[in-house]
Amino acid sequence: MEQILTASQVADMLQVHLRTVYKLARKGLVPGRKFGGGWRFSRDEIVRMLSGGQAGLLEVGLADAKKTL
Repeated sequence: MEQILTASQVADMLQVHLRTVYKLARKGLVPGRKFGGGWRFSRDEIVRMLSGGQAGLLEVGLADAKKTL
């Protein structure tokens, strides 16, 4: 069964601030879905993103998000 994560759990997993997770999700750099007023994330998709080719894209998004915090 697929494990669903909250934005807070993803922030812990990526070791970033919670607001950064929201910004990355809105930009489509972190795979997630808006559900019931909040964001939900598939643990499998996050792990796949980190181990696949999207990790570099995430780094660019993190650098960009830090500029706006």
